[in-house]
Amino acid sequence: MLTESVLETWMLAFLAGVYTPLGAVCVLPLYPGYLAFLTGQASKDKRISPLLLGLVVTSGVISGMLLFGLVFVYILELSTSSVIGVLGPVIYLLLAIFSIGMIAGIDIGRIFPRIHTPMTDSPILSAWLFGGFFGLVALPCNPASIIMVFALSTTTVNFISNMWTFIIFGFGMAVPLLILSLLSSDQNRYVIGFLTGNHRAIQIIAGLIMLGIALYYLIFVFVHELL
Repeated sequence: MLTESVLETWMLAFLAGVYTPLGAVCVLPLYPGYLAFLTGQASKDKRISPLLLGLVVTSGVISGMLLFGLVFVYILELSTSSVIGVLGPVIYLLLAIFSIGMIAGIDIGRIFPRIHTPMTDSPILSAWLFGGFFGLVALPCNPASIIMVFALSTTTVNFISNMWTFIIFGFGMAVPLLILSLLSSDQNRYVIGFLTGNHRAIQIIAGLIMLGIALYYLIFVFVHELL
């Protein structure tokens, strides 16, 4: 049975996933390339629609986050309760620090190396690889989002629940790509222009929300447990 806290965790993971590619400066330029990728791959096989490729890309993003989550959740399950008790506050503290950096306009993602997406002769396989590597590119560009998911995972040591947290996070990351697959060229240009033009405002709002979540857990959850 799903508890209210688990549903809240999943909702926050989904929102963090949606924000991950939208709030990263180094990811926004990938969207025009993604649209060109869809057009180019679809032209190789007329039976393959951009929507189908968008769904395959979505599965690639989710697969990448599932693999990423398996590693973290496995390590988390091996940890003792005392380690988790320390790990949770530390990760939320990091989230608060990263959130303050977002609000201040500090692009921490610049320090991470860029990853290039491999391509194959198969449009379907290329779409799946694009999705998986899109996630790997977005994570270091927007580290606050994945730290938030790590933090949420430390609040419950339940393998199934935590794996769903990473899957829902991956789906959230793929939603912008899936929506772009459904839009016309003019609509895509408008959306990308809006995101690029309002990037700073989006970053500040997301930073404030993440900072609020971090402070809530640090003050009302972890400090309360110590009292």
